[in-house]
Amino acid sequence: MLLAVFDRLASHAVGLASVDVAEDLDAIMSGTAPANGACFVVPSRERADPNRLGMGSFRQVVTEQVYVAFVVRHHGDVKGRARAEQFKGFKTAIEGALAGWSHDPYCLPFSLVNGEGTSVGNNVTVYVQTWQSTRNLSASEP
Repeated sequence: MLLAVFDRLASHAVGLASVDVAEDLDAIMSGTAPANGACFVVPSRERADPNRLGMGSFRQVVTEQVYVAFVVRHHGDVKGRARAEQFKGFKTAIEGALAGWSHDPYCLPFSLVNGEGTSVGNNVTVYVQTWQSTRNLSASEP
């Protein structure tokens, strides 16, 4: 699902500087500083419902969450108006690409769970949204 979200953002979230996959949230700010408008898709958590079938079959609905983080890096705007406008643009692009979209016709569409911004200093903010969908895990006896 991670790569499906990456592909969706890369093709539909106009206005982002880049879209990439990161291993964890800490990896976003380590190494080279990401550009203004850089977006990252990061794995989060899974929660599986119990197996609903018996008699040799197996099927679970798995709720999956991913983080979608973007970087706002803007200098020279004392009151923050330009930063706020950029923030709104990046957020709108991501939400427009993911809200209600389904990576699989048999799964629930994506919905926003929550979002939170964190200042990392030097006029840089990382805003992280948690998005949720489902997938089906199934198997049968050989």
